[in-house]
Amino acid sequence: MTTLLAFGAHPDDIEIGCGGTVRKLIQQGWRAVHVCVTSGEAGSSSIDRATLAATREQEAQRAAEVLGAARVEFLRAPDGLSQYSREQKIAVIDLIREVRPEILFVHASSDAFPDHRVVHELVMAALAGAAGPWYQEARGTPHQPATILGYEVWHPLSTPQLAVDISTTVERKLDALRCHRSQIEPTHYDEAFLGLARYRGVMSFAGSHAEVFEVLRTSLSLPPGLA
Repeated sequence: MTTLLAFGAHPDDIEIGCGGTVRKLIQQGWRAVHVCVTSGEAGSSSIDRATLAATREQEAQRAAEVLGAARVEFLRAPDGLSQYSREQKIAVIDLIREVRPEILFVHASSDAFPDHRVVHELVMAALAGAAGPWYQEARGTPHQPATILGYEVWHPLSTPQLAVDISTTVERKLDALRCHRSQIEPTHYDEAFLGLARYRGVMSFAGSHAEVFEVLRTSLSLPPGLA
């Protein structure tokens, strides 16, 4: 079965940035694995960190189930991390080699949110490590995804290189987003991302709604549904 691997700094980032595209690929028979690098424990001023981390992990599990993802991994790095460790890099290498994705999603390189940027750097460094024999403590055999796509969250891409029509999956994307009740209820940002998807669809001529990406790596031909 063809597999995709999606990384997010926080438990709701994958649904925000690429939830519609992930659902579209799942509908085409792909297997999806989500990775939350942090548990988002800093995402509230009124809920203590341990309680919020547990809550947000449960929300991420429910959101992944709504999209149809096969599993969710939690690396439990500290929310707001300013740098990544060698241990975290090895953990990501292990996941890439185990899951062996054809497509990998991660925060775009231009994302200005500090821990989003660190997660981008972590995953890109791990991708280089996963492709060769250089980390003897890492498990598995080398692997390199054919396609790597960077998604937008709070900082829209200024020059996206790929637009994916999510007209048929935008409602499922919203259903998944709304599983993150601890974050949605204070701000109702699901409405903002519905508007962004509509804007991206209109401006890219991809469809009524779209998600856009930075193409960090691609093979000669994109998989059906993305081209």
